[in-house]
Amino acid sequence: MSITELRPTGRTRPATKSAGKEAAEAEALRAKTQTTKAAADIANQLKAAKAAAEIAAGEARAQEIRQAAAEKQREAARLRAEAQAVREKAERSAAQWRTYARTIAVICVVVSLPLQVMAFWSPRAPFLLAAPLVLEGLAWALLKGAEAAIDDHRPSWHYRALAGAVALFAATVNYLHGSAEFGLGTGLGGAFCSLAGPLVWDLHEHGRIRKRDGKVSRRLRRAEAKRIAAEAAEQKAATERESEERAAVEQLRSVQWPQVWERAVALAAAVGELHPSEPTWKRAWDDTQGATLGDTAESIAARVAARAAVKDAANDRTKMVEKVEKPQVESQLTRPSNTPAVKRPDGRRANGGTPPVRRAGDTLGYSPVARRAMAIAARGSRRGQVAAS
Repeated sequence: MSITELRPTGRTRPATKSAGKEAAEAEALRAKTQTTKAAADIANQLKAAKAAAEIAAGEARAQEIRQAAAEKQREAARLRAEAQAVREKAERSAAQWRTYARTIAVICVVVSLPLQVMAFWSPRAPFLLAAPLVLEGLAWALLKGAEAAIDDHRPSWHYRALAGAVALFAATVNYLHGSAEFGLGTGLGGAFCSLAGPLVWDLHEHGRIRKRDGKVSRRLRRAEAKRIAAEAAEQKAATERESEERAAVEQLRSVQWPQVWERAVALAAAVGELHPSEPTWKRAWDDTQGATLGDTAESIAARVAARAAVKDAANDRTKMVEKVEKPQVESQLTRPSNTPAVKRPDGRRANGGTPPVRRAGDTLGYSPVARRAMAIAARGSRRGQVAAS
Protein backbone atom coordinates (compact mmCIF):
# COMPACT_ATOMS: atom_id res chain seq x y z
CA MET A 1 0.00 0.00 0.00
CA SER A 2 1.39 3.37 -1.01
CA ILE A 3 1.46 6.58 0.94
CA THR A 4 -1.22 7.98 -1.35
CA GLU A 5 -3.53 5.16 -0.46
CA LEU A 6 -2.92 5.71 3.27
CA ARG A 7 -3.74 9.46 3.05
CA PRO A 8 -7.36 10.22 4.03
CA THR A 9 -9.61 11.34 1.22
CA GLY A 10 -11.13 14.25 3.14
CA ARG A 11 -10.92 16.22 6.36
CA THR A 12 -13.35 15.26 9.04
CA ARG A 13 -14.84 17.95 11.24
CA PRO A 14 -15.25 17.38 14.95
CA ALA A 15 -18.73 16.96 16.10
CA THR A 16 -20.22 20.11 17.45
CA LYS A 17 -20.99 20.13 21.16
CA SER A 18 -24.37 21.05 22.41
CA ALA A 19 -24.89 24.26 24.43
CA GLY A 20 -25.85 22.31 27.54
CA LYS A 21 -22.68 20.22 27.43
CA GLU A 22 -20.51 23.31 26.93
CA ALA A 23 -22.22 25.06 29.85
CA ALA A 24 -21.66 21.97 32.01
CA GLU A 25 -17.99 21.83 31.06
CA ALA A 26 -17.59 25.55 31.75
CA GLU A 27 -19.30 25.15 35.10
CA ALA A 28 -17.07 22.18 35.94
CA LEU A 29 -13.96 24.16 34.91
CA ARG A 30 -15.11 27.12 37.00
CA ALA A 31 -15.78 24.86 40.00
CA LYS A 32 -12.38 23.24 39.56
CA THR A 33 -10.74 26.65 39.36
CA GLN A 34 -12.51 27.81 42.50
CA THR A 35 -11.55 24.61 44.29
CA THR A 36 -7.92 25.02 43.24
CA LYS A 37 -7.96 28.64 44.34
CA ALA A 38 -9.52 27.73 47.68
CA ALA A 39 -6.92 25.01 48.19
CA ALA A 40 -4.15 27.47 47.27
CA ASP A 41 -5.59 30.03 49.70
CA ILE A 42 -5.74 27.44 52.46
CA ALA A 43 -2.16 26.36 51.72
CA ASN A 44 -1.00 29.99 51.77
CA GLN A 45 -2.83 30.57 55.04
CA LEU A 46 -1.20 27.48 56.53
CA LYS A 47 2.20 28.64 55.32
CA ALA A 48 1.57 32.12 56.72
CA ALA A 49 0.45 30.65 60.05
CA LYS A 50 3.49 28.40 60.16
CA ALA A 51 5.77 31.31 59.25
CA ALA A 52 4.09 33.49 61.88
CA ALA A 53 4.59 30.75 64.49
CA GLU A 54 8.24 30.38 63.49
CA ILE A 55 8.70 34.16 63.57
CA ALA A 56 7.07 34.34 67.01
CA ALA A 57 9.27 31.50 68.26
CA GLY A 58 12.34 33.21 66.82
CA GLU A 59 11.37 36.50 68.43
CA ALA A 60 10.81 34.70 71.74
CA ARG A 61 14.23 33.09 71.51
CA ALA A 62 15.80 36.40 70.55
CA GLN A 63 14.05 38.06 73.49
CA GLU A 64 15.35 35.35 75.81
CA ILE A 65 18.86 35.81 74.42
CA ARG A 66 18.62 39.57 74.86
CA GLN A 67 17.35 39.15 78.40
CA ALA A 68 20.14 36.70 79.19
CA ALA A 69 22.71 39.10 77.71
CA ALA A 70 21.23 42.00 79.68
CA GLU A 71 21.28 39.89 82.84
CA LYS A 72 24.92 39.00 82.21
CA GLN A 73 25.75 42.66 81.63
CA ARG A 74 23.98 43.64 84.86
CA GLU A 75 25.78 40.89 86.74
CA ALA A 76 29.13 41.96 85.26
CA ALA A 77 28.37 45.58 86.15
CA ARG A 78 27.46 44.54 89.69
CA LEU A 79 30.65 42.55 90.04
CA ARG A 80 32.69 45.45 88.69
CA ALA A 81 30.96 47.83 91.10
CA GLU A 82 31.63 45.48 94.00
CA ALA A 83 35.25 45.05 92.97
CA GLN A 84 35.59 48.82 92.60
CA ALA A 85 34.02 49.34 96.04
CA VAL A 86 36.37 46.78 97.59
CA ARG A 87 39.35 48.37 95.86
CA GLU A 88 38.36 51.84 96.98
CA LYS A 89 37.80 50.63 100.52
CA ALA A 90 41.22 48.94 100.52
CA GLU A 91 42.86 52.11 99.21
CA ARG A 92 41.03 54.21 101.78
CA SER A 93 42.02 51.85 104.59
CA ALA A 94 45.64 51.84 103.42
CA ALA A 95 45.70 55.65 103.32
CA GLN A 96 44.15 55.87 106.79
CA TRP A 97 46.58 53.30 108.16
CA ARG A 98 49.50 55.23 106.73
CA THR A 99 48.19 58.46 108.25
CA TYR A 100 47.64 56.89 111.66
CA ALA A 101 51.08 55.25 111.62
CA ARG A 102 52.74 58.55 110.76
CA THR A 103 50.78 60.34 113.51
CA ILE A 104 51.73 57.77 116.13
CA ALA A 105 55.38 57.99 115.06
CA VAL A 106 55.37 61.79 115.42
CA ILE A 107 53.73 61.58 118.87
CA CYS A 108 56.28 59.00 119.99
CA VAL A 109 59.10 61.24 118.81
CA VAL A 110 57.60 64.16 120.75
CA VAL A 111 57.56 62.04 123.93
CA SER A 112 60.90 60.24 123.62
CA LEU A 113 63.06 63.04 122.20
CA PRO A 114 62.93 65.38 125.28
CA LEU A 115 63.94 62.52 127.56
CA GLN A 116 66.89 61.76 125.36
CA VAL A 117 67.87 65.44 125.28
CA MET A 118 67.80 65.57 129.09
CA ALA A 119 69.73 62.34 129.26
CA PHE A 120 72.55 63.60 127.02
CA TRP A 121 72.60 67.21 128.38
CA SER A 122 75.78 68.22 130.14
CA PRO A 123 77.03 71.77 130.71
CA ARG A 124 80.55 70.59 130.06
CA ALA A 125 79.54 68.86 126.75
CA PRO A 126 76.74 70.81 125.11
CA PHE A 127 77.48 69.19 121.76
CA LEU A 128 75.89 66.00 123.04
CA LEU A 129 72.52 67.61 122.42
CA ALA A 130 72.91 66.39 118.82
CA ALA A 131 73.01 62.73 119.97
CA PRO A 132 69.21 62.41 120.39
CA LEU A 133 68.69 63.92 116.97
CA VAL A 134 71.20 61.47 115.56
CA LEU A 135 69.48 58.48 117.18
CA GLU A 136 65.95 59.42 116.12
CA GLY A 137 67.08 60.65 112.72
CA LEU A 138 69.13 57.50 112.10
CA ALA A 139 66.21 55.22 112.96
CA TRP A 140 63.85 57.09 110.67
CA ALA A 141 66.45 57.35 107.93
CA LEU A 142 66.92 53.59 108.00
CA LEU A 143 63.16 53.07 107.84
CA LYS A 144 63.03 55.40 104.85
CA GLY A 145 65.77 53.37 103.22
CA ALA A 146 63.66 50.23 103.81
CA GLU A 147 60.73 51.99 102.13
CA ALA A 148 62.89 52.83 99.10
CA ALA A 149 64.12 49.24 98.95
CA ILE A 150 60.56 47.97 99.01
CA ASP A 151 59.56 50.29 96.17
CA ASP A 152 62.59 49.15 94.12
CA HIS A 153 61.87 45.47 94.84
CA ARG A 154 65.15 45.11 96.75
CA PRO A 155 65.80 43.35 100.08
CA SER A 156 64.87 45.57 103.01
CA TRP A 157 65.38 43.38 106.05
CA HIS A 158 68.83 44.82 106.93
CA TYR A 159 67.46 48.41 106.94
CA ARG A 160 64.66 47.36 109.22
CA ALA A 161 67.01 45.42 111.53
CA LEU A 162 69.37 48.38 111.94
CA ALA A 163 66.43 50.73 112.57
CA GLY A 164 65.18 48.34 115.27
CA ALA A 165 68.62 48.24 116.91
CA VAL A 166 68.84 52.06 116.99
CA ALA A 167 65.32 52.29 118.43
CA LEU A 168 66.21 49.71 121.09
CA PHE A 169 69.31 51.75 122.10
CA ALA A 170 67.20 54.90 122.38
CA ALA A 171 64.61 53.03 124.46
CA THR A 172 67.35 51.83 126.82
CA VAL A 173 68.61 55.39 127.29
CA ASN A 174 65.10 56.69 128.00
CA TYR A 175 64.39 53.90 130.45
CA LEU A 176 67.58 54.37 132.45
CA HIS A 177 67.43 58.15 132.55
CA GLY A 178 63.67 58.41 133.08
CA SER A 179 63.66 55.84 135.87
CA ALA A 180 66.55 57.54 137.65
CA GLU A 181 65.27 61.11 137.34
CA PHE A 182 61.45 60.84 137.20
CA GLY A 183 60.61 57.34 138.32
CA LEU A 184 59.85 53.94 136.79
CA GLY A 185 56.70 55.05 134.99
CA THR A 186 58.50 57.79 133.10
CA GLY A 187 61.30 55.43 132.17
CA LEU A 188 58.92 52.79 130.86
CA GLY A 189 56.86 55.37 128.96
CA GLY A 190 59.91 56.88 127.30
CA ALA A 191 61.26 53.45 126.38
CA PHE A 192 57.88 52.40 124.94
CA CYS A 193 57.61 55.56 122.84
CA SER A 194 61.14 55.07 121.53
CA LEU A 195 60.17 51.59 120.31
CA ALA A 196 56.52 52.15 119.37
CA GLY A 197 57.07 54.78 116.68
CA PRO A 198 59.59 52.81 114.54
CA LEU A 199 57.74 49.56 115.27
CA VAL A 200 54.38 50.84 114.01
CA TRP A 201 55.96 52.24 110.87
CA ASP A 202 57.84 48.99 110.33
CA LEU A 203 54.53 47.11 110.51
CA HIS A 204 53.18 49.44 107.84
CA GLU A 205 56.14 48.65 105.59
CA HIS A 206 55.82 44.96 106.35
CA GLY A 207 52.25 45.04 105.05
CA ARG A 208 53.40 46.72 101.86
CA ILE A 209 56.01 44.02 101.36
CA ARG A 210 53.45 41.22 101.69
CA LYS A 211 51.08 43.01 99.33
CA ARG A 212 53.86 43.46 96.80
CA ASP A 213 54.87 39.80 97.00
CA GLY A 214 51.24 38.62 96.82
CA LYS A 215 51.34 36.74 100.11
CA VAL A 216 48.04 35.78 101.76
CA SER A 217 47.15 35.65 105.40
CA ARG A 218 47.73 32.65 107.62
CA ARG A 219 44.00 31.92 107.74
CA LEU A 220 43.80 31.77 103.96
CA ARG A 221 46.93 29.63 103.85
CA ARG A 222 45.39 27.19 106.33
CA ALA A 223 42.15 27.10 104.32
CA GLU A 224 44.09 26.46 101.10
CA ALA A 225 46.10 23.72 102.81
CA LYS A 226 42.87 22.09 104.03
CA ARG A 227 41.38 22.26 100.54
CA ILE A 228 44.47 20.69 98.98
CA ALA A 229 44.48 17.95 101.64
CA ALA A 230 40.78 17.24 101.03
CA GLU A 231 41.31 17.01 97.27
CA ALA A 232 44.29 14.70 97.77
CA ALA A 233 42.27 12.49 100.12
CA GLU A 234 39.37 12.37 97.68
CA GLN A 235 41.67 11.50 94.80
CA LYS A 236 43.34 8.80 96.87
CA ALA A 237 39.94 7.36 97.83
CA ALA A 238 38.84 7.38 94.18
CA THR A 239 42.07 5.64 93.15
CA GLU A 240 41.63 3.00 95.82
CA ARG A 241 37.99 2.49 94.87
CA GLU A 242 38.95 2.12 91.21
CA SER A 243 41.65 -0.39 92.11
CA GLU A 244 39.19 -2.42 94.19
CA GLU A 245 36.60 -2.42 91.40
CA ARG A 246 39.21 -3.46 88.84
CA ALA A 247 40.42 -6.28 91.11
CA ALA A 248 36.82 -7.48 91.59
CA VAL A 249 36.19 -7.46 87.82
CA GLU A 250 39.43 -9.33 87.14
CA GLN A 251 38.56 -11.93 89.78
CA LEU A 252 35.10 -12.41 88.29
CA ARG A 253 36.46 -12.74 84.76
CA SER A 254 39.15 -15.22 85.79
CA VAL A 255 36.52 -17.41 87.50
CA GLN A 256 33.78 -17.19 84.85
CA TRP A 257 35.97 -17.31 81.74
CA PRO A 258 39.33 -18.91 82.62
CA GLN A 259 40.32 -19.64 79.01
CA VAL A 260 39.61 -16.10 77.89
CA TRP A 261 41.38 -14.71 80.97
CA GLU A 262 44.54 -16.71 80.25
CA ARG A 263 44.58 -15.37 76.71
CA ALA A 264 43.99 -11.80 77.98
CA VAL A 265 46.88 -12.11 80.46
CA ALA A 266 49.15 -13.36 77.68
CA LEU A 267 48.16 -10.48 75.40
CA ALA A 268 48.64 -7.96 78.23
CA ALA A 269 52.15 -9.28 78.84
CA ALA A 270 52.89 -9.05 75.13
CA VAL A 271 51.82 -5.39 74.87
CA GLY A 272 53.35 -4.36 78.22
CA GLU A 273 50.22 -3.95 80.37
CA LEU A 274 50.20 -4.72 84.08
CA HIS A 275 46.47 -5.40 83.95
CA PRO A 276 44.49 -6.48 80.85
CA SER A 277 42.70 -3.47 79.44
CA GLU A 278 39.26 -3.51 77.83
CA PRO A 279 40.63 -3.63 74.25
CA THR A 280 42.91 -6.52 75.29
CA TRP A 281 39.96 -8.35 76.86
CA LYS A 282 37.85 -7.87 73.70
CA ARG A 283 40.67 -9.22 71.53
CA ALA A 284 41.15 -12.22 73.83
CA TRP A 285 37.40 -12.93 73.68
CA ASP A 286 37.45 -12.79 69.88
CA ASP A 287 40.51 -15.08 69.76
CA THR A 288 38.98 -17.73 72.01
CA GLN A 289 35.25 -17.48 71.30
CA GLY A 290 35.18 -16.16 67.73
CA ALA A 291 32.20 -13.94 68.44
CA THR A 292 31.39 -10.50 69.74
CA LEU A 293 32.01 -9.74 73.39
CA GLY A 294 29.51 -11.64 75.56
CA ASP A 295 28.50 -14.20 72.89
CA THR A 296 29.60 -17.83 72.61
CA ALA A 297 28.69 -20.70 70.32
CA GLU A 298 26.37 -22.09 73.01
CA SER A 299 24.64 -18.76 73.62
CA ILE A 300 24.14 -18.16 69.88
CA ALA A 301 22.72 -21.66 69.39
CA ALA A 302 20.42 -21.22 72.39
CA ARG A 303 19.22 -17.89 71.06
CA VAL A 304 18.48 -19.34 67.61
CA ALA A 305 16.61 -22.26 69.17
CA ALA A 306 14.62 -19.95 71.41
CA ARG A 307 13.60 -17.76 68.50
CA ALA A 308 12.54 -20.81 66.50
CA ALA A 309 10.49 -22.08 69.46
CA VAL A 310 8.82 -18.71 69.87
CA LYS A 311 8.01 -18.57 66.17
CA ASP A 312 6.61 -22.09 66.23
CA ALA A 313 4.52 -21.34 69.31
CA ALA A 314 3.18 -18.15 67.77
CA ASN A 315 1.61 -20.08 64.86
CA ASP A 316 -2.06 -20.89 65.72
CA ARG A 317 -2.66 -24.18 63.91
CA THR A 318 -6.40 -24.10 64.62
CA LYS A 319 -6.79 -21.12 62.32
CA MET A 320 -4.46 -22.24 59.54
CA VAL A 321 -6.06 -22.32 56.08
CA GLU A 322 -5.32 -25.43 54.07
CA LYS A 323 -3.71 -24.59 50.78
CA VAL A 324 -5.49 -25.71 47.63
CA GLU A 325 -3.14 -26.54 44.86
CA LYS A 326 -4.22 -25.09 41.56
CA PRO A 327 -3.70 -27.01 38.35
CA GLN A 328 -0.72 -25.77 36.45
CA VAL A 329 -1.58 -24.30 33.07
CA GLU A 330 1.22 -24.76 30.62
CA SER A 331 1.81 -22.18 27.94
CA GLN A 332 2.08 -24.73 25.13
CA LEU A 333 -1.48 -25.99 25.66
CA THR A 334 -4.47 -24.43 23.99
CA ARG A 335 -8.00 -24.43 25.33
CA PRO A 336 -10.53 -26.31 23.17
CA SER A 337 -13.45 -24.33 21.95
CA ASN A 338 -15.90 -26.53 23.90
CA THR A 339 -14.05 -26.02 27.24
CA PRO A 340 -15.91 -23.58 29.51
CA ALA A 341 -14.12 -20.33 30.47
CA VAL A 342 -14.26 -21.19 34.16
CA LYS A 343 -13.28 -24.77 34.96
CA ARG A 344 -14.87 -26.52 37.81
CA PRO A 345 -12.46 -27.47 40.65
CA ASP A 346 -11.35 -31.02 41.19
CA GLY A 347 -13.96 -32.71 43.37
CA ARG A 348 -11.68 -35.41 44.80
CA ARG A 349 -11.18 -33.44 48.03
CA ALA A 350 -14.87 -33.75 48.84
CA ASN A 351 -15.68 -37.26 47.50
CA GLY A 352 -13.04 -39.28 49.33
CA GLY A 353 -10.41 -39.23 46.54
CA THR A 354 -12.43 -40.71 43.67
CA PRO A 355 -11.12 -39.26 40.39
CA PRO A 356 -13.63 -37.57 38.10
CA VAL A 357 -14.99 -39.24 35.00
CA ARG A 358 -13.04 -38.31 31.89
CA ARG A 359 -14.98 -37.12 28.87
CA ALA A 360 -14.06 -36.17 25.34
CA GLY A 361 -12.48 -32.75 25.13
CA ASP A 362 -11.16 -32.69 28.73
CA THR A 363 -7.52 -32.87 27.61
CA LEU A 364 -6.17 -29.59 26.25
CA GLY A 365 -4.54 -29.69 22.85
CA TYR A 366 -1.16 -28.24 21.98
CA SER A 367 -0.97 -24.86 20.34
CA PRO A 368 0.36 -24.52 16.75
CA VAL A 369 3.57 -22.94 17.97
CA ALA A 370 4.19 -25.85 20.35
CA ARG A 371 3.45 -28.43 17.63
CA ARG A 372 5.86 -26.70 15.24
CA ALA A 373 8.62 -26.65 17.91
CA MET A 374 8.08 -30.37 18.67
CA ALA A 375 8.25 -31.22 14.94
CA ILE A 376 11.53 -29.35 14.52
CA ALA A 377 12.95 -31.14 17.56
CA ALA A 378 11.82 -34.54 16.20
CA ARG A 379 13.44 -33.92 12.80
CA GLY A 380 16.67 -32.92 14.47
CA SER A 381 16.74 -36.08 16.55
CA ARG A 382 16.09 -38.27 13.48
CA ARG A 383 18.94 -36.63 11.57
CA GLY A 384 21.26 -37.27 14.44
CA GLN A 385 20.29 -40.91 14.55
CA VAL A 386 20.87 -41.27 10.78
CA ALA A 387 24.25 -39.59 10.99
CA ALA A 388 25.22 -41.85 13.86
CA SER A 389 24.24 -45.00 11.93
